[in-house]
Amino acid sequence: MKKVQFIKESLKNLKEVGTIFPSSKSIVTKMIAPINFEKNLTILELGSGSGVITKKLLEKMSSDSQMICFETNKKFYQELKQINNEKMILINESAEKMKLHLKEFKIEKVDYIVSSVPLVTLPKEKTHKILSISAEILGKSGKLIQLQYSKLLDKRLKSYYNNIDIQFTARYYLPAFIYTCHNQKPL
Repeated sequence: MKKVQFIKESLKNLKEVGTIFPSSKSIVTKMIAPINFEKNLTILELGSGSGVITKKLLEKMSSDSQMICFETNKKFYQELKQINNEKMILINESAEKMKLHLKEFKIEKVDYIVSSVPLVTLPKEKTHKILSISAEILGKSGKLIQLQYSKLLDKRLKSYYNNIDIQFTARYYLPAFIYTCHNQKPL
C-alpha cells in the first residue's frame, strides 16, 4: 500500500488505526528486537495495518513458526491478504476475539503478541478486554510488545504486567513508545 493510500485510510478511521503514517524502519526494528527468532514461535499480531511489521516478522520467523494477524480495517485486511505466506493466518476481527480464535486453532498459549492497536483511543472496556486476554494467553513466559504514541497507557499496563520496558524513538513522524511487557520472574 502506498503511503498516500495509508494516510487517506487512516484519516477516515483515526481512532481505530491510531496513526496516520505506516510504521517506520526504526519502529519495526525496535518492535521485533525483543523476539527470540531462534525457536519455533506462535505470534499474534494485533492491528497489522498494511503489513509493514507483519512482513518483517514473517521474514525472521522459522518455517515451523506461526503467526495469527488480527486487523479490523477492511482496506488494510485486503492489503494483508496479498501477503502469501503459509506461516500466517489472517483474521478480519477485533483483537477482543483472539481467545476464541486461538481455541479454534487449538492454541492455549502464545510466545509473543506484537500490537499496534491504539489502546489509548479505544473504549476503556475494549482496552481492558484486550489487555486481560493478552496477559492470560502469554502466561509467565510470553511477552506483549505494544506500540503507542503517548505514555498515557503506562498505569493501565502496570495493572496487567509486572515487568515493563519502554523504548522511545523520535525517528518517526511522531514520537513513539514501544512497551515490552511480561510477567516473568527475574533471574
